[in-house]
Amino acid sequence: MNLPSMALVQQLEDVLKDSRPYKKENAEKIEGLRERMLNAGFNAPFKGILQRTMEEAQDLDENEWADLKKQISYFKQIANLKKYSLARASVALSAHKLSDHFLKMGYADIVEYTPLDGNHIAILMDSGAEGILAYRTIMDRFDLMADSTSCFQVKVKSGGETHTVQVDDKERIDYKIAQMFGLEAEVTEVKPSVRRKPLVASKGTRVSLVSSVVNYLSKNIEDELKTKELGKLKEYNDFLRAKGLRPDVRMDQIENYEDIKAEMAKEGLLKKKEDKYSMDEELAKEINVRKKERGQKLLKQSTMLVLLPIFKFYMTTPRETRKKENLYPGLAVVPTNSQIRLFTFLYELDDEFPAPAMLRKKMEIEEMGVRLDNDKLAAAIILEGSAKGEKWVADFLKMNEDEVKNSRMVLESIEKSGKGADFLKRIKKGQ
Repeated sequence: MNLPSMALVQQLEDVLKDSRPYKKENAEKIEGLRERMLNAGFNAPFKGILQRTMEEAQDLDENEWADLKKQISYFKQIANLKKYSLARASVALSAHKLSDHFLKMGYADIVEYTPLDGNHIAILMDSGAEGILAYRTIMDRFDLMADSTSCFQVKVKSGGETHTVQVDDKERIDYKIAQMFGLEAEVTEVKPSVRRKPLVASKGTRVSLVSSVVNYLSKNIEDELKTKELGKLKEYNDFLRAKGLRPDVRMDQIENYEDIKAEMAKEGLLKKKEDKYSMDEELAKEINVRKKERGQKLLKQSTMLVLLPIFKFYMTTPRETRKKENLYPGLAVVPTNSQIRLFTFLYELDDEFPAPAMLRKKMEIEEMGVRLDNDKLAAAIILEGSAKGEKWVADFLKMNEDEVKNSRMVLESIEKSGKGADFLKRIKKGQ
């Protein structure tokens, strides 16, 4: 790695090692470093090296070729370090931006659970197997319910490197490629493809949002389950915690940790027979039940904490305000029908709350162009479209119960007039 590139990696490391507690000013430093990394080719560091090297390798003898293979292995390690550093900078930047939004939303307690150092893998590992599964499930759901549009995948050769990009209009491919890579760039392949756009378009935001929510809730669920530990289970988990391990780990089923397992057998927490460890049947059953309970709770609560604030934001915030002050970076200002399907997972958790249908109704009313109180409109739609009562809606929307009760007339006026003309006249008359 050349010295300027190494310096960028080190500068990033210096900023990120001081990333906790959250400091708003770090976002600008990380963003500057990320831009410099992109300009230095950190996003595709190996392709160009390999292409140039292979072109030069045609006339090498056997010994020179063996030496070259060693060099390629070294180059690959350097390239991986560059790509890892860029990815870490991207996640850290997204986490800092997200933390700023969390603070504005009043979610200060979640901020320190975000991957401010760019390492979301570490906080997921800290959440255990159930946390990793919940994270993967929710991330897959974002992709599954993404908006899909036709486009073209284009391979471009430029500056000794091959790049793959997506272009919407086939007729404008040459223009777009020239704009992106310069007039000397060569298009080597064009084929039909699909562009997927999740509800939160920024991958860094999705990674930071879901991993921080999962990490935050895993700690709360862990504390709750700890209060239910009694007898042998408590003794077993207290031993694991004292060794820096997660509770409810089936030590009889994992490899290594031989010293710890031997100590557990001595304490009567495991049994040993012919160099194999086993666990008391009742204790094993209890741990398995707790692991299942932990996983179900974590997925349910994480789904709700990720999606409910977004649902509420869409329902109570006018479109123009959403454009200027979005809830999260990269969140769609106007969700498409495909993206709205993501809220089906809220409906699955509570069949009294058909979130997709209510959100579609709000978006349809927005299209009418009627100016009205969005809180009251949200209350009216939820009262009509769900089985929730006035008190529940008042608590959810942070409204007065009487306001919620009177909100029904908002929806009634709009529906009677077809396009809300009557209601609009009444508003103007009262101004």
